[in-house]
Amino acid sequence: MDEVEVRELMPSEYKEWDLLVEKAQPGTLFHTSDWLEICRDVLSRDFKIYGCFRNGELVGGCPIFVKNIKGMLKIASSTCNMTDYCGPLIKEGASSKASKRMQDTHEILGALREFLCKQGFDSIHLTLSPGLEDVRPFTWKGWESSVRYTHHLDLKENVDSNLSRKIRRELKSAEEAGLKTRSSNDPETYYHLLSLVYEKQNLEPPVPKGFFERVFKLIQEKDAGYMFVSETPEGEVVASHLNLYGKKCTVTWSSALNPEFGRMGPNALLYYNEFLDLKARNFEYMNVMAANIPRFADFIMGFSPKIVPYYTVTLRSKKYSLMRILYQATHEETE
Repeated sequence: MDEVEVRELMPSEYKEWDLLVEKAQPGTLFHTSDWLEICRDVLSRDFKIYGCFRNGELVGGCPIFVKNIKGMLKIASSTCNMTDYCGPLIKEGASSKASKRMQDTHEILGALREFLCKQGFDSIHLTLSPGLEDVRPFTWKGWESSVRYTHHLDLKENVDSNLSRKIRRELKSAEEAGLKTRSSNDPETYYHLLSLVYEKQNLEPPVPKGFFERVFKLIQEKDAGYMFVSETPEGEVVASHLNLYGKKCTVTWSSALNPEFGRMGPNALLYYNEFLDLKARNFEYMNVMAANIPRFADFIMGFSPKIVPYYTVTLRSKKYSLMRILYQATHEETE
């Protein structure tokens, strides 16, 4: 087997990377150069795309956000704010043999792992996309691993037969309140709703409005997703979902709800009508990223989703681990 070479991609090679994202099964909008550039420009997050080559062909790789903490620690992560997963990608091989596909996966991930270990990072944290489940090339070499979850709503099933009593009550409340749903493309409306959610918790939104403006622009230019809103008979938008298109699915990426209208069932109505709309458009499932926060997970379970795991792998230097312990000890003393 020819050796896998790993190197940083030049911006002129990003189109080739985006083609790999499009073909690789775990590839998502989060992996694309367009998305990474939004994070760089709006969130000031430096990124690199490391490509894996075999005989000059790009067969895998991984985007990495790089952060220097006070010139003392160099941190690498495949994710940042509002980018839930964006780890390694591997080109799907032509072989029908599971053993050959596993061998290719391990060779590419092994080469990537060794390359990352030589870049002088004090901490490396990769969050793999759902669908890339074999983390042994990392864990066999001492990396820590953990599991997270997302929900898949199977669009081939009958949504009505899978609804809990709680969701049925919320749908009835939405009907009695006269709520309706529709598509929208107004980032101002979405950011206003999101701000209301965080104001109630005395917090700032996780990203500035400019981030959503850029995402909306990307969605429109690339036909990469859509926004679905729930509104009152008077036309006031009270809940919204931002959905990104994936392979045979949509990703419910971000949602917002006016807290004053929560008891009317606008969120349940959004999911229900989205389910019917996407089913009619021949999507296979909805990837609802709400499984790692108890109150969100409890709500979406009312639609009887499938629980799908995805994984993280982490490697920390002794220097990083020591500074982390000192930081935690210092903050415990001041509390």
